[in-house]
Amino acid sequence: MIRCAPRPKAVNVAEPSERGLPPRIYLPIVIVVAALFLGVMAYLIVVGFGVTGSVFGKTGNAASVSAGSQTSVQGGGPPPAVMEQLATLRARIAEHPNDDVAITQLADEYLAAGKYAQAIPLYKRALAVNPKNVAAQTGLAEAQESLRESQQ
Repeated sequence: MIRCAPRPKAVNVAEPSERGLPPRIYLPIVIVVAALFLGVMAYLIVVGFGVTGSVFGKTGNAASVSAGSQTSVQGGGPPPAVMEQLATLRARIAEHPNDDVAITQLADEYLAAGKYAQAIPLYKRALAVNPKNVAAQTGLAEAQESLRESQQ
């Protein structure tokens, strides 16, 4: 009598096989990556908002911020930073009268201050220099609409 070797058992393909790293390996990796991510985000927040958490930058204390803003408001004009920016833009336009970007930025300042009648000619001037200036087109439309609404 001849004996044959037993047939191998069929492998069930539907059975799940263990793939990937075991939890004892991947959990510490995930924890370290999460800690690094949170540390970087915290650093960026501290740098972005300053030490005191003020959007105005780093200051010694909150009283100095409020005292500085009160003096500029009592004077009746824009804050010193805005006045400096306006002076810079006017000087830039005086130096380069065809600088449509500077003209548009100056018009944006007037628009933000609610001085629509002063912003409209500046936007038109910027568009005369560069008809494809999208910021000037948008600003002009917004200034004209706001002027119409304020006159009603």
